[in-house]
Amino acid sequence: MNLFEIFGVWIITAFLGITLAAPLGPINLELLKNALNPEFTRKAAWISALLIGIGAMTGDFIVALSAVTLGGEIMESVFSNSWIKLLLFTLNLIILSFLGLSTLAKRPIGVVSGIDGELPPVERLKEISIHSAVKKYVTGLSIVITSPWSYLWWASFGTIILFSDLSLPDPISRLIIVLMFLSGIFLWLFAFSTTLTIIGKHPNPKFFSRITKGTALVLLLFALIILRDLLLTLGEILK
Repeated sequence: MNLFEIFGVWIITAFLGITLAAPLGPINLELLKNALNPEFTRKAAWISALLIGIGAMTGDFIVALSAVTLGGEIMESVFSNSWIKLLLFTLNLIILSFLGLSTLAKRPIGVVSGIDGELPPVERLKEISIHSAVKKYVTGLSIVITSPWSYLWWASFGTIILFSDLSLPDPISRLIIVLMFLSGIFLWLFAFSTTLTIIGKHPNPKFFSRITKGTALVLLLFALIILRDLLLTLGEILK
């Protein structure tokens, strides 16, 4: 490949990464909730959202690396195993349920600030701590690596998109394509987090309350979908 062809492949694979990252899902819901959090300074809100996305992207990299090293067929057979699916569905259900329920249980901003219906004073806005930063990163990472659909997507659809039309005989070449793909995911999460932080600071407390409750309810909806899949998998095992 010449430089122009490599650039063309990068553009195509990065765009595919954007199409994977852009649809509404648990990660984008967490990005939305954190980027608009009026308890944080603008910088802290942006960093917390970005860390969740980077954690998720790390999860995608781990799963994609498995597809590159093990091969799509082997990985699909492993993660199609009913017991492995059951374990991953259970972990994913716990994480999504915790995120949804903990968000619903959180006190309204006005109550936190001590003045009903008002935002915290600027001087009381929080910066992100190292503990909180690690927690955000682990949240994004855990959502991705506990989802069986992440592995099955990369094992089947992902490998077809990334590798079928390219002459990539060795793992290093395929890894480069994966990194190009992940660059699109990073572009999306960077743009999404930055845009939300810029236009959303500071939201009306009632608006933020609706946003957080809405994201919590959608997260719980995803948890119910995972629960359905968990029960179906359990049914397969008990047959």
